[in-house]
Amino acid sequence: MVLKDLGALRTFCDELASDQPSPGGGTASAAAGAMAASLLGMVCAITRKSKKAEAHWDELDQLRASLSELQKELLPLAQEDAQAYDLVVEAFRNRKVKNDEESAKGVETALKYATEVPSRTADACLRVLKAADRVAETGSKNAYSDVAVAIYLAKAGLFGALMNVEINLDGNKDEQYVAKQRHDAQARRCDGEIMSQRALSKLGTRGKA
Repeated sequence: MVLKDLGALRTFCDELASDQPSPGGGTASAAAGAMAASLLGMVCAITRKSKKAEAHWDELDQLRASLSELQKELLPLAQEDAQAYDLVVEAFRNRKVKNDEESAKGVETALKYATEVPSRTADACLRVLKAADRVAETGSKNAYSDVAVAIYLAKAGLFGALMNVEINLDGNKDEQYVAKQRHDAQARRCDGEIMSQRALSKLGTRGKA
């Protein structure tokens, strides 16, 4: 089967390649996470067809359903990230013109929103990686490369989103908020590294069996 709508994918890539700053890395991160969830859902569906995997059918159904929900969560985040960036740019422009307390608060509000969007993306990508751990263990051996690609995509989505969290914290003057966000981001990095390596190791172990 070929892609039904290559034009949509080409349009998305052309928008990323344009001379405009948005959509950018945050959008790409959410899209990577959504693709990872989609690939893992495919592996669940393929494995579900096998009588040999009957013992895992219920779990595969549950995994596929949760991965479908993650895809639906991540796709809108791709667009929301671009919108959040545009709001930050608008807020900074407004502050430059007005230079008052209200415009300064507008910048802080916009930066927090632009931090929280990729933070939600990172959380969703972590959940994709958690699902990948189970799919790596129970999925069809014929789809090992698909699972591996999904793991790498989800990890890229996670780390890319966390990079955007950090960038938007740089201009935030709320020290308590910044400290908490950085602490949470570091915890997500560690969790993502552990989850991705564990899932990949399961692929390697099963491949040798």
